[in-house]
Amino acid sequence: MSEVVVIGGGPAGLSAALICARRGLDTTIVEKRTFPVIKACGEGLMPGGVDALKRLVPQELINKMEYQKFSGIRYIAPNGECTSGYFGKGDGWGIERSELSKLLGQAAEKEPKIKILENTVATVKGSTEQPIVHFNDQTLRPKLLIAADGLHSPIRRWAGLNGPPSKLKRWGLRQHYQIKPWANLVEVHWSKDMEAYVTPVSPNTVGVAVLSHRELISSWQKPISLKETLQIFSDLGPKLLLSEAKDQLIGIGPLHQTVKRTGTGKVVLVGDAAGYLDAITGEGISNAMEQALLMDRILEKQKEKTRLDELVIDYSNQLPALMRSYYWLTRLTLLLHRRPSLVNQVVKVFQKTPWLFNYLLDFNSARSFSEAAGLSLQIHGRSHGSELLKAIIRRSIGEIRKKS
Repeated sequence: MSEVVVIGGGPAGLSAALICARRGLDTTIVEKRTFPVIKACGEGLMPGGVDALKRLVPQELINKMEYQKFSGIRYIAPNGECTSGYFGKGDGWGIERSELSKLLGQAAEKEPKIKILENTVATVKGSTEQPIVHFNDQTLRPKLLIAADGLHSPIRRWAGLNGPPSKLKRWGLRQHYQIKPWANLVEVHWSKDMEAYVTPVSPNTVGVAVLSHRELISSWQKPISLKETLQIFSDLGPKLLLSEAKDQLIGIGPLHQTVKRTGTGKVVLVGDAAGYLDAITGEGISNAMEQALLMDRILEKQKEKTRLDELVIDYSNQLPALMRSYYWLTRLTLLLHRRPSLVNQVVKVFQKTPWLFNYLLDFNSARSFSEAAGLSLQIHGRSHGSELLKAIIRRSIGEIRKKS
């Protein structure tokens, strides 16, 4: 009998399963697809995500994985101006989603308390106080049900944890190109209607992800050439013209999903199922692994006797603080999507005060409110994104005037 059932075998589900198994819990992962699980994502792990991965996966497995280091982020504004920010806490890693899925799957296979079922569709009945999981000819009544079943989580809906529908409709697309990375940075190219993200994922491959609003994406549901679409970016399009696409174009969305809570009864939500604002800051995978590590810290405090009912309560109560810096910076960056002309101004500010861009990258990697506050510029008490952005820009302009 499995004490824990995880629905979904992506990075979130595999990470949570690894934690549970290492805490002595018999764990079953049920995944409807074949491993490795692939979906559209930016494929960049920020330094905080790299640290989380190292805590989850043995180093001997990481040594066999193909990835590409990057040292920061470059913004290319609609007017062609650009600026770069650099991490102060180590490198980021570009990793193809299939490679990351394979890595976490190999780590799970080494755990004797994990059972992995792929190509298996599970249905959940009963109640959140006693979920009943059916698949193939089996029925399980786990002490803990972990929903890692994605943006549009059926378990989240079944558990009554869906939040109100979002008015923000954004979609994402991703494709890989056979071309040597031209920078050890993730590039973000801005235009009026979309952002394009270029992540180096191997010595001879870049991943290109595009985010945009629903009206534009709807026309892309027909067969299109992403390479041709990207020609609107004068600094990016020509570089990709002579390259070959390695795989098919895949998409995901709408991205913004709200939740009432991230746990109830014997059910917890992880990864995209736990609510998702936007991919604009590229922290989805890192967040998923950090959520698993939050579970680990809670279980560690329980010492000798594991109490999964308390885990659900503590996880749901503590997760908002863990995700606060991510939500703040994501809301800030979404302001730029809604007002593209502001990108030109922000890039100009970053050019003159490069410390500010570096600070924001480290802020994005902060994994607690106290850590984010420690990095802050005495403006962390502001909860509204637009106010925070204005405060940052005002301080930056003040610094520029002092130096001039």
